[in-house]
Amino acid sequence: MSGRGSRLRPEDPTHVGPYELVARLGSGGMGVVYEARARDGRPVAVKVVHAGLAGDGEFRSRFRSEVARARQVPPFCTAEVLDADPEAPQPYLVVELVDGPSLAEEVTRRGPLSAPNLHGLAIGVATALVAIHEAGVIHRDLKPHNVLLAPGSPKVIDFGIARAADPVTRHTRTGEVVGTVNYMAPERFDAPGTPLTPAADVFAWGCVVAYAGQGRAPFDADSAIGIFGRIMKGQPTLDGLSGPLRELVQRALSASPEHRPTARELVEILLDPGAERTEVLRDVFERQPAMLTAVHHVVPPDPAPTRRGKRALIATGVALTLALAGGFGFAADRWKTADKAFVLPSGTIALSDALASDGEWEASSVQGNQTFCRFADDRLLIQDLVAGRWLCSGPDLTVKGRFAIEVTGRIELAGSCLVLWFYESSDRRYSLDVCATAWRLQVEDQGHGDIQVVREWADNAAEPGKDLRLQVQVSDGHVRVGHDGVLVGEQSLPEPDLHGGYFDLGVAGEPGNQQSPFRVSFRNAEVRLTT
Repeated sequence: MSGRGSRLRPEDPTHVGPYELVARLGSGGMGVVYEARARDGRPVAVKVVHAGLAGDGEFRSRFRSEVARARQVPPFCTAEVLDADPEAPQPYLVVELVDGPSLAEEVTRRGPLSAPNLHGLAIGVATALVAIHEAGVIHRDLKPHNVLLAPGSPKVIDFGIARAADPVTRHTRTGEVVGTVNYMAPERFDAPGTPLTPAADVFAWGCVVAYAGQGRAPFDADSAIGIFGRIMKGQPTLDGLSGPLRELVQRALSASPEHRPTARELVEILLDPGAERTEVLRDVFERQPAMLTAVHHVVPPDPAPTRRGKRALIATGVALTLALAGGFGFAADRWKTADKAFVLPSGTIALSDALASDGEWEASSVQGNQTFCRFADDRLLIQDLVAGRWLCSGPDLTVKGRFAIEVTGRIELAGSCLVLWFYESSDRRYSLDVCATAWRLQVEDQGHGDIQVVREWADNAAEPGKDLRLQVQVSDGHVRVGHDGVLVGEQSLPEPDLHGGYFDLGVAGEPGNQQSPFRVSFRNAEVRLTT
């Protein structure tokens, strides 16, 4: 579901439900996957069930239950389920369209992953399994083709053959074997009716990590029978792995399911830096910041170690500190740093714009085109020729109550500040100004134009030339701000008539800086209604 497909064939439909199909991404025994466009223009992936299966009552029942389960899987390192219609003439499932090659494509093209990328992959896929398993689902077909290397974090896709973890409701036909042999746990070959557990996915995780590290599956052989024999004898090849990661993969490939770690234990162990992993973990989270948010969701810092919690506490604190504090001085201030992690709640998308061309925000200019809002290099570039504040008007959207905003911003010229307007009343308007010297929550009198600083956080800075994923959460008048999973600060604004919007983006000069021009850029804006 990577957004790279082939042209539609003559037999392919042009629309499925409200979705316009634009390309064919792939097909399998269950159905065909298309790249499509939603009514709001958002790209999505639509999996349409084969017509021959749609008339099978048992299959439709299975599909209906799988959709219900898949909706419960939180989108942490997984492709988010957006919509589905199990009752359509040809049932379909709509998921997030992930931008990135599959692990299989990447390894085929470039060879085994580097040590930091391999460790990041191991963390990301294990994190996805935590989310999947805790929603009561077993993936059952985890393999390199179902792991996409998306920017920020790997994503596990394709719950098309996932089943409820409860063996009573698996809907699996007698004798039916689902999955790819090279990544199947030995218990998958047991007599029909043998209960399947999440440990089978942990086995597949070990196979996927081994493949990524050495360029071939650990039980690879010339035939399916040969693969089966090596799996049943417990004879993996792990030449491409070393140190603690090799030991963990070896445990995941244990012949007995009860001897394998759980997915949650995998994440906890992978986050424990030890003597060899400090630099690797720092590199992982610097390269893949979105993974920090996912990890913090599934393994939150625990202020009181429990029977299994001591390892989790140490591991999570160290890894988060490496990511948030650049890896310096983490031992002395571990818990203070970990407490600053910031995870935005999920919710209904009210607005999504890549900011690559005219859309919710439009190009404009004044002063001989020297002060402008302009789209270039898939970003909204904003420049002001004189000191002050210049905004690019956003969508005519207002929301009430609880909502969250995310947008990636970058200071293009030193001395400039990113500005996001997000909260207002009839006479007051609030903005977040992000500068190299500080973050400022400011309020503007809409009648007189006077601007006051409500709150300043001087311990945080925005480095010119570096992308920041700005995050704002509003919950009934309480505002929290941060970036890339890091909480910068929070403030209460107890004004009863405040509402969210209009969500304008702009540029300002650093206080006291008169050296124009001032220039910033933004991309990938999203507003969500949260609960």
